[in-house]
Amino acid sequence: MKYEWKDAGHETHYYYKTEDGQIVGQVHNIAHTKIYMAVAIVRNAEEFIGRYITLEFAQAAVSNFWDLQSRTLLEADI
Repeated sequence: MKYEWKDAGHETHYYYKTEDGQIVGQVHNIAHTKIYMAVAIVRNAEEFIGRYITLEFAQAAVSNFWDLQSRTLLEADI
């Protein structure tokens, strides 16, 4: 499965599947700070991953989450 990031403006970035455009993650800054919150979207619900000091760390956390899901033997219901 291939994924890409889309900059949606206003310090918000979406992680999505390139085959169908389904959003599976989001990174955004926390109200007037330079702290970023990362979430994965699993089964149509947001799963909090963490707060990060930079956009790049937050994006890496979401990417790593889905990379790990793709290598697990358990089925991920997304």
